[in-house]
Amino acid sequence: MRKTYLIGIKKGVHPCGNSGTLVTRYKAQYKLKEIAQRFAVMYELDEVYYLERYPQKLCEMDGIEFANYIRQNCKRYV
Repeated sequence: MRKTYLIGIKKGVHPCGNSGTLVTRYKAQYKLKEIAQRFAVMYELDEVYYLERYPQKLCEMDGIEFANYIRQNCKRYV
């Protein structure tokens, strides 16, 4: 089963580590939304997006560039 990601943004940037990225295996939209809302509350995130694949180029971006990419290319849940 493929991993998917919930990506958090707080104050315009992506926090590092567990406070900014949640790995999940859920596919159902209602469940992803539920988990995203919990994730946002737990880490006081302003935005949470769904990312299906995490390509290498994302690892090479700086924080603001990464946040802009996520905002433009991913589904927002929070």
